[in-house]
Amino acid sequence: MAPLRAPSVRRVPYPRAALTALTAAAALLAAGCADGDGPSAASAPPSPPASPASSPSSSASSSPPPASSAAAGGTGQAAGPSPSSGSARASGSAPAPPGDRDREAAAGSAPRAADRAPWCGTGQLRMTLRTLGSGAGQRYAALVLINSADSPCRTRGWPGLQLTSAGGAEIQTRTDRDRAAPAQQFTMRPGDRAWSRLHWTVVPGAGDPPDGSCPRPAGLRVIPPDERRALSADWKPGPVCGGKLSATALRLGSGPGR
Repeated sequence: MAPLRAPSVRRVPYPRAALTALTAAAALLAAGCADGDGPSAASAPPSPPASPASSPSSSASSSPPPASSAAAGGTGQAAGPSPSSGSARASGSAPAPPGDRDREAAAGSAPRAADRAPWCGTGQLRMTLRTLGSGAGQRYAALVLINSADSPCRTRGWPGLQLTSAGGAEIQTRTDRDRAAPAQQFTMRPGDRAWSRLHWTVVPGAGDPPDGSCPRPAGLRVIPPDERRALSADWKPGPVCGGKLSATALRLGSGPGR
């Protein structure tokens, strides 16, 4: 029977680097004890300095200001909100200065004089009709409306026109709006006049009688803008061919030559 052998023990060499590290740690520990700070002070790593991103307040102050705030302030002071700006500046909609706001409010609450006056009613107007120049079969007249009331009124647009016979019967009439100049709202003070130029032809057309005789109206009814009742005046300029009258938009004044 073979004799028993003791198991061999393999020695693992300790790394030299580990020994060096342990030696350095022991030296540091000894130095800490010599300075009087104690083992805990030597082993505890120093706390890192506070980062700007660690607190909400420092984060807000270090971030660049919005472009709208920089544009509104115009200087470096726009990085922080001013006491009077509030959240409106941060959102990019900076409020107007108090003086501007007051002026805007006054402009919105104080309408113009033309907006305060009522519309010109038929009952406060008078009408006259004056013949203007003529040529090449074309005829012109000035239709004038007069504010005969004691208060101002406003108007805007074109008059409605209707030719009538001597007995008051309506003659076929078509009103064309001359849009060479746009309609504008204006105020007529007591005694003010507004006029429209009328235009028609005396050359017979397809819609006139075969013998070429155009109707000769005796009267003209005029409906002011935005009204239903008509004013009446005598028609003396002569025949109207085609049953068509062209009218410009009303404007202040009495027309040419007046």
